[in-house]
Amino acid sequence: MNIDFSLALNFFIALLAILNPIGNIPIFLEHVNTETAEVQKNIAVLLASAIFVIILFFYFTGQPFLSLFGITIPAFRIAGGILIMTIGFRLLHGKPKFDPDGMETTAETNPFSIATKRLSSIIVPVATPIFVGPGAITTVILYSERSKSPATAACMVLSIIAACFLIGVALYMSRWFFKILKKNGMQIVSRTMGLILCAIAVQFVIEGIAQLIPGVINPDYLHIMK
Repeated sequence: MNIDFSLALNFFIALLAILNPIGNIPIFLEHVNTETAEVQKNIAVLLASAIFVIILFFYFTGQPFLSLFGITIPAFRIAGGILIMTIGFRLLHGKPKFDPDGMETTAETNPFSIATKRLSSIIVPVATPIFVGPGAITTVILYSERSKSPATAACMVLSIIAACFLIGVALYMSRWFFKILKKNGMQIVSRTMGLILCAIAVQFVIEGIAQLIPGVINPDYLHIMK
């Protein structure tokens, strides 16, 4: 059974970096700060599930979508790398906006029911494009193109599940994370994720150029699957 575990691990790290669950906690809290803690936790679980469905959709339909518009993988690698680079720069200079002192509470009847209704109003923009934006979609499509066997594809799906699980945990414990890390801690996490994304973006551009112009780049620094 041909399974590329290193590719699946690399995909998991890239996906987690670009989804940036810790760095997006302040944005999540901004959109649910009028709800009680119990409702917020229910929203976190539902939101993570919605993010999983969106990512899975693009993982399996991304390549046919490119073919429909006649876009080649090398071109998409370079364009995607540039796009991810801009997101990385934004994270390097981003600042949390949420202020926990401004949180309100509301009367609560059924937390899950309230969360379900609230979810419909925050799928856009929180689930997409804040979490699953163009950069995340680009990353998913590029990595789906690399998975050459069903077993590797299954590992990639497990990577998506693991990343979305961690998003759910981060959002579920969002109040606790914000109290512990505070604004400075959030900035450190966000900027670290930004640096990782910039490195991933450069790798995508290198691989795109290597596919377009074979032999110009040292193959030891490439991860393109043959």
